[in-house]
Amino acid sequence: MNSDRIFSKNDCEKILSLFDNYHIQDESEKKLLDNLKQQILKSKPVDPQKIKDNIVKINSIIVLRNIGNGLREEFHLVFPDDSDIKCKKISIFSGIGSQVLGNKIGAVIKENSSSEKYYMIEDIIYQ
Repeated sequence: MNSDRIFSKNDCEKILSLFDNYHIQDESEKKLLDNLKQQILKSKPVDPQKIKDNIVKINSIIVLRNIGNGLREEFHLVFPDDSDIKCKKISIFSGIGSQVLGNKIGAVIKENSSSEKYYMIEDIIYQ
């Protein structure tokens, strides 16, 4: 699980502004979002045109492979208000969404802190 994540300047600005008005549901979500905020604050935001195509950004459509069973699923990474799990749109503030954002193809993430499911970012279909 990689901690050297890359964020675009635009994504950083949008996400940091969302933190101010976002209603946190519980302690596990608070921990998750605190971690994302720390990752963003310690990063050196990059000009959007200079981010490589192998980095997950907001609005990316990605393929995740479950390392345990090999199943592949496609997800669209969106802002919290646009999330709809039935349509495979996951929020950047969700367990998986907050971890894939800023990571690159090949990175391995854990579903959430209480899970033993691991996923690998296998592909980015759309940026």
